[in-house]
Amino acid sequence: MAMNYTAWADWYDVFYSGADPAELNFYQGVCKASQGPILEIGVGTGRVSLPLAQAGMEIVGIDLFEPMLKVAQRKALAVAPLNGSLNLIQADMRNFDLNRQFPVVMMPARTLLLATSEDEQLRTLCCAANHLTSEGTMAFNLFYPDPEMLAEDPEEEFLLEVVEKPEGGRYVLTAKNHFDTVAQLNHGTQIAEELDQNGNSLRRQELDVLVRYLHPEQVINLCDLVGLEILEMWGDFEGHELNEDSEEIVVLARHSESKPTIR
Repeated sequence: MAMNYTAWADWYDVFYSGADPAELNFYQGVCKASQGPILEIGVGTGRVSLPLAQAGMEIVGIDLFEPMLKVAQRKALAVAPLNGSLNLIQADMRNFDLNRQFPVVMMPARTLLLATSEDEQLRTLCCAANHLTSEGTMAFNLFYPDPEMLAEDPEEEFLLEVVEKPEGGRYVLTAKNHFDTVAQLNHGTQIAEELDQNGNSLRRQELDVLVRYLHPEQVINLCDLVGLEILEMWGDFEGHELNEDSEEIVVLARHSESKPTIR
């Protein structure tokens, strides 16, 4: 199942521009502590990087999908001139070389999970590590795959987000998860719909989702293979302990003293 990023680009900012403020605060804090420059892997529509560029930081953002980058470019032009810079590059996170290193490399929004095999996830982390300075910090987050979620009925549709329209009506995002616990894949569907003031549907689109989830011990092992040492592994963006009730796996890592198994 391929994800249609042309369709996603049309809906992404509707539902995710106001996503968890704690996530934005976390990544902004990591970035501002370093003074930049910053590499964002999976920059998408610029949700995380654009505010940093507006605040004066040098940001390089890569994404494989041109429709997402076009939205980011349009948003950057709308607020130009930036106090900093935002350089958007179309590149595959599993295999890229920018010929430079950064004091911060970040992968917000569970981006690593879009690599849908162990090999792809390893190659993504390896590329990320290769772009990290010797004293730099890598930051990324994933969802925590608790057993109840993995056992969800694939036909059960649940509510993800409701966004009220200023002129009346609303946008509604619902989803279905279909987990393959052997391959650790979620062949999911998200249903985006725009409703008028009376609840009538103006447009509706089903958006395919394919991600490969990871358990905490697997994250540790993958990082070790590419020569990364985990500094912190939290259960949310505010630094609380990771446990079975967590919704996120939030990771801060750096280069380890041991040599990576994979380059």
